Amino acid sequence: MTKTKRTHPLGLLDHLAKSVKNWWPLLIIILAQSQSWWGKLLIPAAILIFVIWPLISWWSISYRVTPTALEFHSGILVRHHEHIPYARIQTVQRKQWFYLAPFHLEEVSVETASHEDGKPEVRLAAVTPDVAALIEHYRQAANTVPTDSSTANSAEPVIAPAVQATYALTTRPRWQFVLTSTGFIPILLVALGIYGKLPHNLIERLGSDLAHLSGLFLIIGGLAIAVAAWLFTVVMLLIRYFHFRATRIGDQIQVAKGLFQRNTITVPLQRIQAVRFKQNVFRQWIGIQTAQLLLASRAAAEDNNDDLVLLPAVTLPQSYTALRPFVDWTPATSPDLSALSVTNGRRWLLVRNALLIAVVPVAIATWFWPTWNALFDLVLVIAFGQGLFAANNTGGSLVGHKLLVLRTGHWWTRETYLVPLAKIQSVRLRQSIWMKRTHLMHLTVNVRHGNRNQAIALRYLTANQAESIYDWYRTNAI
Repeated sequence: MTKTKRTHPLGLLDHLAKSVKNWWPLLIIILAQSQSWWGKLLIPAAILIFVIWPLISWWSISYRVTPTALEFHSGILVRHHEHIPYARIQTVQRKQWFYLAPFHLEEVSVETASHEDGKPEVRLAAVTPDVAALIEHYRQAANTVPTDSSTANSAEPVIAPAVQATYALTTRPRWQFVLTSTGFIPILLVALGIYGKLPHNLIERLGSDLAHLSGLFLIIGGLAIAVAAWLFTVVMLLIRYFHFRATRIGDQIQVAKGLFQRNTITVPLQRIQAVRFKQNVFRQWIGIQTAQLLLASRAAAEDNNDDLVLLPAVTLPQSYTALRPFVDWTPATSPDLSALSVTNGRRWLLVRNALLIAVVPVAIATWFWPTWNALFDLVLVIAFGQGLFAANNTGGSLVGHKLLVLRTGHWWTRETYLVPLAKIQSVRLRQSIWMKRTHLMHLTVNVRHGNRNQAIALRYLTANQAESIYDWYRTNAI
């Protein structure tokens, strides 16, 4: 496919949708004022924005898949030309909306390590599946070091790599995963934010209307809103993780999922920055956790904070056994993390910090709303528990000479990071003047994550604990 091509005409729908998304206020004004004289004057502008410009944008995009690089051309007023060698590609993402499936078309996005603003370097809105397959073929060939015999027999067909591991999300783990999600909490926070933005006179009127209602009725109403947000989250997760399947083929991992939009992400093993086991408070109760891949790309932006979910719901005893066939540099069993644990009096330092964060807002709230004093005291109890949770879940150890395992506990969520030595960007030790007297240190390990840095911090370690990791990294890092 060395000939320059354009995307399928159905790709025009993507450009039309983007115009509507960016200019929807103008569209509403034109529709509302369609009978007025100045509304009619805006009709030519609407035709330009919603019809002509998307058509020109679609026509301006072209691409060429050559044996050595992927070429991408775009731009109307300012032309952009991208030349991407296959060895530089981080991820290839394939999305197939339901309306593209009957035409055997899909959207293909290609990212390298130099992408900016969360946007891929190449985005082809509607192409045939053989485009992504050809890109993957050339990328695998570029990442394969040729030998003398393979060079001599370069005319022979390349044997497709075998499937080494597969994982499918079955019924029971799927329901465990979606029912224990905490995704409804941000929805509730957004609802509270919207309530805070309402006009004061409307809030006062609502308060007067609800004043005659009993407290029990208000509590039931609040619970109903929380349940509605939770059900919405459950439905969205069922749609997103429909027919979830992870596969390792050769030296790359492919994850596919989705109902209305089939999303397939392919990641080479060498592009994985770290592996994270994540377990929120609900999943701790039923003994499951989620395995995620930290990538140096935004291909997994729709998952959870740029983390590519590999094993959505796996039991604690099976976690490392299920992970190792996909990522072979991980340990086969759960490692002992007591080498970097926080014990004795140091645990109460984390409890103290959690209480200090909560005590000031609680004191202010108690001053203004003394009748809710019992509820505010509950916040202090939760803060105390969070500090103790963070202390009990701080841990880590070295596994061999090339792997560092760290565990943290934030916001009632236990996270275990498996970080190869080669992927660590830097290691930092921090010690205040008060900590120097008690021989304590904070350890921070920095790993690349999407477009940003992932700082993994273990607080209030002994100086010997923190310096042992620092010396290991300084000695072995290249």
